[in-house]
Amino acid sequence: MPTLPEINYHHLRSFWAVAREGSIAKACVRLKVSQPTVSEQLRLLAQAMGVDLFMRDGRRLRLTDTGRLVLDYADDIFALGGELHQTLSNRTHTRAVPVSIGISDAVSKLIACRLITPTMQLPDPVQVTVLEGSHEALVQRLASHEIDLVISDAMLEPHLRIRAFNHLLGHSTLAVFGAPVFARLARGFPRSLQAAPMLVQPPTSPQRRAWDGWCADQGIQPRVVAQVQDSALLKTLGQAGFGLFVAPDVIAEDITATHGVRLIGRIANVRVHHYAISLDRRLSNPALLAITKQGRQLLS
Repeated sequence: MPTLPEINYHHLRSFWAVAREGSIAKACVRLKVSQPTVSEQLRLLAQAMGVDLFMRDGRRLRLTDTGRLVLDYADDIFALGGELHQTLSNRTHTRAVPVSIGISDAVSKLIACRLITPTMQLPDPVQVTVLEGSHEALVQRLASHEIDLVISDAMLEPHLRIRAFNHLLGHSTLAVFGAPVFARLARGFPRSLQAAPMLVQPPTSPQRRAWDGWCADQGIQPRVVAQVQDSALLKTLGQAGFGLFVAPDVIAEDITATHGVRLIGRIANVRVHHYAISLDRRLSNPALLAITKQGRQLLS
Protein backbone atom coordinates (compact mmCIF):
# COMPACT_ATOMS: atom_id res chain seq x y z
CA MET A 1 0.00 0.00 0.00
CA PRO A 2 1.54 3.38 -0.97
CA THR A 3 2.56 5.73 1.81
CA LEU A 4 0.43 8.85 1.99
CA PRO A 5 2.36 12.14 2.05
CA GLU A 6 2.38 14.08 5.29
CA ILE A 7 0.69 17.45 4.87
CA ASN A 8 2.27 20.47 6.50
CA TYR A 9 -0.71 22.62 7.50
CA HIS A 10 1.32 25.82 7.42
CA HIS A 11 2.03 25.09 3.76
CA LEU A 12 -1.63 24.19 3.17
CA ARG A 13 -2.77 27.49 4.75
CA SER A 14 -0.46 29.42 2.46
CA PHE A 15 -1.92 27.58 -0.53
CA TRP A 16 -5.47 28.26 0.72
CA ALA A 17 -4.74 31.98 1.19
CA VAL A 18 -3.20 32.35 -2.28
CA ALA A 19 -6.10 30.47 -3.88
CA ARG A 20 -8.67 32.62 -2.10
CA GLU A 21 -6.89 35.96 -2.54
CA GLY A 22 -5.90 35.33 -6.15
CA SER A 23 -2.25 36.32 -5.80
CA ILE A 24 0.81 35.71 -3.62
CA ALA A 25 1.09 39.41 -2.78
CA LYS A 26 -2.46 39.61 -1.36
CA ALA A 27 -1.98 36.33 0.52
CA CYS A 28 1.16 37.73 2.14
CA VAL A 29 -0.81 40.68 3.48
CA ARG A 30 -3.46 38.32 4.87
CA LEU A 31 -0.91 35.92 6.39
CA LYS A 32 1.51 38.69 7.44
CA VAL A 33 4.54 36.88 6.02
CA SER A 34 7.02 37.65 3.19
CA GLN A 35 6.57 36.66 -0.45
CA PRO A 36 9.63 34.36 -0.49
CA THR A 37 8.19 32.45 2.48
CA VAL A 38 4.83 31.89 0.77
CA SER A 39 6.45 30.95 -2.53
CA GLU A 40 8.66 28.38 -0.80
CA GLN A 41 5.73 26.90 1.12
CA LEU A 42 3.73 26.51 -2.11
CA ARG A 43 6.71 24.75 -3.72
CA LEU A 44 7.12 22.38 -0.77
CA LEU A 45 3.39 21.55 -0.67
CA ALA A 46 3.30 20.76 -4.40
CA GLN A 47 6.44 18.67 -4.01
CA ALA A 48 4.97 16.71 -1.05
CA MET A 49 1.77 16.02 -2.98
CA GLY A 50 3.55 15.29 -6.25
CA VAL A 51 1.15 17.47 -8.25
CA ASP A 52 0.96 20.98 -9.70
CA LEU A 53 -1.50 23.14 -7.78
CA PHE A 54 -1.21 26.36 -9.79
CA MET A 55 -0.40 27.31 -13.35
CA ARG A 56 0.78 30.69 -14.63
CA ASP A 57 -1.61 32.85 -16.66
CA GLY A 58 0.38 35.97 -17.36
CA ARG A 59 1.01 37.56 -13.99
CA ARG A 60 -1.80 35.66 -12.32
CA LEU A 61 -1.85 32.21 -10.74
CA ARG A 62 -4.70 29.94 -11.70
CA LEU A 63 -5.65 26.71 -9.97
CA THR A 64 -5.21 23.46 -11.80
CA ASP A 65 -7.99 20.89 -11.67
CA THR A 66 -6.12 19.17 -8.85
CA GLY A 67 -5.62 22.53 -7.15
CA ARG A 68 -9.37 23.11 -7.13
CA LEU A 69 -9.86 19.70 -5.51
CA VAL A 70 -7.25 20.50 -2.86
CA LEU A 71 -8.94 23.87 -2.24
CA ASP A 72 -12.26 22.15 -1.52
CA TYR A 73 -10.60 20.01 1.14
CA ALA A 74 -8.70 23.00 2.52
CA ASP A 75 -11.96 24.92 2.93
CA ASP A 76 -13.39 22.08 5.02
CA ILE A 77 -10.20 21.64 7.06
CA PHE A 78 -9.90 25.30 8.05
CA ALA A 79 -13.65 25.64 8.70
CA LEU A 80 -13.43 22.75 11.17
CA GLY A 81 -10.33 24.30 12.69
CA GLY A 82 -12.22 27.54 13.22
CA GLU A 83 -15.05 25.72 14.94
CA LEU A 84 -12.59 23.90 17.19
CA HIS A 85 -10.88 27.14 18.15
CA GLN A 86 -14.21 28.81 18.92
CA THR A 87 -15.36 25.88 21.05
CA LEU A 88 -12.16 25.79 23.09
CA SER A 89 -11.82 29.55 23.53
CA ASN A 90 -15.46 30.28 24.36
CA ARG A 91 -16.00 28.81 27.78
CA THR A 92 -19.72 29.64 27.75
CA HIS A 93 -20.22 27.46 24.69
CA THR A 94 -21.57 24.26 26.21
CA ARG A 95 -24.00 21.75 24.90
CA ALA A 96 -27.59 22.44 25.91
CA VAL A 97 -28.89 20.01 28.52
CA PRO A 98 -32.20 18.42 27.45
CA VAL A 99 -35.12 18.69 29.90
CA SER A 100 -38.62 17.33 29.23
CA ILE A 101 -41.61 18.87 31.02
CA GLY A 102 -45.12 17.45 30.94
CA ILE A 103 -47.95 19.96 31.35
CA SER A 104 -51.39 18.66 32.26
CA ASP A 105 -53.96 19.94 29.79
CA ALA A 106 -56.02 21.19 32.73
CA VAL A 107 -53.27 23.64 33.71
CA SER A 108 -53.65 27.17 32.36
CA LYS A 109 -51.23 27.84 29.50
CA LEU A 110 -50.51 31.24 31.00
CA ILE A 111 -49.38 29.61 34.24
CA ALA A 112 -47.39 27.00 32.31
CA CYS A 113 -45.65 29.73 30.33
CA ARG A 114 -44.64 31.57 33.49
CA LEU A 115 -43.33 28.39 35.07
CA ILE A 116 -41.21 27.39 32.08
CA THR A 117 -39.78 30.85 31.31
CA PRO A 118 -36.95 30.73 33.93
CA THR A 119 -35.49 27.58 32.32
CA MET A 120 -34.65 29.68 29.25
CA GLN A 121 -32.81 32.27 31.34
CA LEU A 122 -30.36 30.00 33.15
CA PRO A 123 -26.59 30.66 32.86
CA ASP A 124 -26.04 27.25 31.27
CA PRO A 125 -28.13 26.50 28.17
CA VAL A 126 -31.10 24.17 28.50
CA GLN A 127 -33.13 22.66 25.67
CA VAL A 128 -36.68 22.35 26.99
CA THR A 129 -39.18 19.94 25.49
CA VAL A 130 -42.78 20.59 26.58
CA LEU A 131 -45.34 17.83 26.25
CA GLU A 132 -49.05 18.18 26.94
CA GLY A 133 -51.58 15.52 27.85
CA SER A 134 -53.87 14.23 30.53
CA HIS A 135 -52.61 13.97 34.08
CA GLU A 136 -52.74 10.17 33.99
CA ALA A 137 -50.89 9.84 30.68
CA LEU A 138 -48.13 12.22 31.73
CA VAL A 139 -47.59 10.45 35.04
CA GLN A 140 -47.18 7.16 33.18
CA ARG A 141 -44.59 8.76 30.90
CA LEU A 142 -42.82 10.10 33.97
CA ALA A 143 -42.69 6.59 35.43
CA SER A 144 -41.11 5.27 32.22
CA HIS A 145 -38.46 8.07 32.35
CA GLU A 146 -39.71 9.72 29.15
CA ILE A 147 -40.13 13.07 30.90
CA ASP A 148 -38.43 14.70 33.89
CA LEU A 149 -41.27 16.58 35.55
CA VAL A 150 -45.06 16.79 35.43
CA ILE A 151 -46.89 20.03 36.23
CA SER A 152 -50.49 19.35 37.19
CA ASP A 153 -53.42 20.60 39.21
CA ALA A 154 -53.75 17.13 40.75
CA MET A 155 -51.50 15.13 43.04
CA LEU A 156 -50.01 11.77 42.17
CA GLU A 157 -52.61 9.24 43.24
CA PRO A 158 -51.39 6.43 45.54
CA HIS A 159 -53.37 3.78 43.66
CA LEU A 160 -51.17 4.26 40.59
CA ARG A 161 -48.31 2.63 42.53
CA ILE A 162 -45.66 4.80 40.94
CA ARG A 163 -42.67 5.75 43.04
CA ALA A 164 -42.75 9.50 42.51
CA PHE A 165 -43.13 12.57 44.67
CA ASN A 166 -45.48 15.56 44.81
CA HIS A 167 -43.91 18.99 45.18
CA LEU A 168 -46.56 21.55 46.09
CA LEU A 169 -46.03 24.73 44.10
CA GLY A 170 -48.87 26.66 45.71
CA HIS A 171 -52.50 27.53 45.23
CA SER A 172 -54.79 30.14 43.78
CA THR A 173 -58.35 31.17 44.39
CA LEU A 174 -60.74 31.04 41.42
CA ALA A 175 -62.43 33.71 39.36
CA VAL A 176 -65.19 33.72 36.75
CA PHE A 177 -64.59 35.29 33.32
CA GLY A 178 -66.73 35.96 30.28
CA ALA A 179 -66.89 37.77 26.97
CA PRO A 180 -68.03 41.42 27.09
CA VAL A 181 -71.59 40.32 26.29
CA PHE A 182 -71.73 38.81 29.79
CA ALA A 183 -70.31 41.87 31.59
CA ARG A 184 -73.73 42.62 33.11
CA LEU A 185 -73.45 39.44 35.20
CA ALA A 186 -70.80 41.15 37.35
CA ARG A 187 -73.72 42.94 39.01
CA GLY A 188 -75.35 40.72 41.58
CA PHE A 189 -72.54 38.15 41.47
CA PRO A 190 -72.74 35.27 42.37
CA ARG A 191 -76.56 35.10 42.20
CA SER A 192 -76.33 36.34 38.62
CA LEU A 193 -74.77 33.00 37.64
CA GLN A 194 -78.07 31.17 38.09
CA ALA A 195 -78.80 29.44 34.74
CA ALA A 196 -75.90 31.32 33.12
CA PRO A 197 -74.11 29.36 30.34
CA MET A 198 -70.89 27.79 31.64
CA LEU A 199 -67.87 26.17 30.02
CA VAL A 200 -66.39 23.79 32.57
CA GLN A 201 -63.71 21.16 32.93
CA PRO A 202 -64.68 17.46 33.19
CA PRO A 203 -66.13 16.28 36.53
CA THR A 204 -62.89 14.44 37.41
CA SER A 205 -60.75 17.58 37.48
CA PRO A 206 -59.94 19.18 40.88
CA GLN A 207 -61.03 22.60 39.63
CA ARG A 208 -64.40 21.25 38.49
CA ARG A 209 -65.00 19.53 41.83
CA ALA A 210 -64.13 22.74 43.68
CA TRP A 211 -66.46 24.71 41.40
CA ASP A 212 -69.36 22.31 41.81
CA GLY A 213 -68.96 22.35 45.59
CA TRP A 214 -68.98 26.14 45.65
CA CYS A 215 -72.11 26.32 43.45
CA ALA A 216 -73.86 23.89 45.79
CA ASP A 217 -72.92 26.02 48.81
CA GLN A 218 -74.24 29.13 47.06
CA GLY A 219 -77.45 27.41 46.01
CA ILE A 220 -76.97 28.31 42.34
CA GLN A 221 -77.14 26.11 39.22
CA PRO A 222 -75.33 27.52 36.17
CA ARG A 223 -76.18 25.86 32.87
CA VAL A 224 -73.30 23.72 31.58
CA VAL A 225 -73.06 24.12 27.80
CA ALA A 226 -69.75 22.27 27.32
CA GLN A 227 -67.20 20.25 29.25
CA VAL A 228 -63.70 20.94 27.95
CA GLN A 229 -60.55 19.32 29.29
CA ASP A 230 -58.04 21.55 27.53
CA SER A 231 -57.73 24.86 29.37
CA ALA A 232 -56.67 26.81 26.27
CA LEU A 233 -59.64 25.62 24.22
CA LEU A 234 -61.96 26.38 27.13
CA LYS A 235 -60.75 29.99 27.23
CA THR A 236 -60.96 30.30 23.45
CA LEU A 237 -64.61 29.20 23.54
CA GLY A 238 -65.22 31.65 26.36
CA GLN A 239 -63.60 34.43 24.34
CA ALA A 240 -65.97 33.60 21.47
CA GLY A 241 -68.94 34.18 23.80
CA PHE A 242 -70.20 30.61 24.16
CA GLY A 243 -70.24 30.83 27.94
CA LEU A 244 -68.53 31.84 31.14
CA PHE A 245 -65.47 29.99 32.41
CA VAL A 246 -63.50 29.60 35.62
CA ALA A 247 -59.74 30.10 35.92
CA PRO A 248 -57.14 30.82 38.64
CA ASP A 249 -57.46 34.35 39.97
CA VAL A 250 -53.65 34.68 40.16
CA ILE A 251 -53.53 35.23 36.38
CA ALA A 252 -56.75 37.26 36.10
CA GLU A 253 -55.01 40.28 34.56
CA ASP A 254 -53.25 38.11 31.97
CA ILE A 255 -56.50 36.35 31.06
CA THR A 256 -58.45 39.55 30.52
CA ALA A 257 -55.61 41.09 28.49
CA THR A 258 -54.86 38.00 26.40
CA HIS A 259 -58.40 36.82 25.69
CA GLY A 260 -60.28 40.12 25.73
CA VAL A 261 -62.74 38.90 28.38
CA ARG A 262 -64.11 40.52 31.53
CA LEU A 263 -63.67 39.53 35.13
CA ILE A 264 -67.21 38.69 36.28
CA GLY A 265 -66.42 37.87 39.92
CA ARG A 266 -63.93 36.35 42.34
CA ILE A 267 -64.43 33.24 44.46
CA ALA A 268 -62.25 34.01 47.43
CA ASN A 269 -62.90 30.91 49.55
CA VAL A 270 -62.17 28.22 46.93
CA ARG A 271 -58.61 27.24 46.05
CA VAL A 272 -57.00 25.09 43.40
CA HIS A 273 -53.51 23.68 43.92
CA HIS A 274 -50.67 23.06 41.50
CA TYR A 275 -48.00 20.40 41.85
CA ALA A 276 -44.69 19.46 40.28
CA ILE A 277 -44.39 15.66 40.23
CA SER A 278 -40.96 14.05 39.87
CA LEU A 279 -39.23 10.73 40.42
CA ASP A 280 -36.83 12.42 42.84
CA ARG A 281 -37.72 13.35 46.39
CA ARG A 282 -35.28 16.26 46.21
CA LEU A 283 -34.82 18.05 42.90
CA SER A 284 -31.26 18.85 41.83
CA ASN A 285 -31.58 19.71 38.12
CA PRO A 286 -31.21 23.53 37.84
CA ALA A 287 -34.02 23.75 35.29
CA LEU A 288 -36.46 21.83 37.48
CA LEU A 289 -35.44 23.86 40.53
CA ALA A 290 -36.09 27.06 38.55
CA ILE A 291 -39.59 25.85 37.68
CA THR A 292 -40.50 25.00 41.26
CA LYS A 293 -39.04 28.25 42.58
CA GLN A 294 -41.03 30.24 40.03
CA GLY A 295 -44.17 28.30 40.87
CA ARG A 296 -43.88 28.99 44.56
CA GLN A 297 -43.39 32.69 43.89
CA LEU A 298 -46.33 32.84 41.49
CA LEU A 299 -48.69 30.72 43.58
CA SER A 300 -47.67 31.81 47.06
